[in-house]
Amino acid sequence: MKKLVKLTLSTMLIAIVFASCGGGASKKEFVADLANGKSVYDRSCIACHWKGVSGAAALDDKPRWEEMAAKGIDVLLPNAVSGFTGKYGAMPEKGNCLDCSEQDLFDALSYMMDQAGVEFGN
Repeated sequence: MKKLVKLTLSTMLIAIVFASCGGGASKKEFVADLANGKSVYDRSCIACHWKGVSGAAALDDKPRWEEMAAKGIDVLLPNAVSGFTGKYGAMPEKGNCLDCSEQDLFDALSYMMDQAGVEFGN
């Protein structure tokens, strides 16, 4: 009986330690703020994405935005944060909005997808 109590307490302690440490990596969930996304777009993204400069997807290029949306947020957001070079051209780190947070970039992506008429979410 004493061994069972020790084993149970040890298991509970380990579970508590893992829970308090996060228990492993979990995906960060974002909720789009389209008003903030428009602000970020107007401030930083418009230079390339309004008409598709240097291979950027133009705001009205629905097929390109659908192609990007199909990659999912787990690909697009890190590309926006770190920068990306692909078949159409290159996007600089944070789209040159170096003071933008991940949330700001998610909002801008969501805004552009919305303007292109493309469903986009977590």
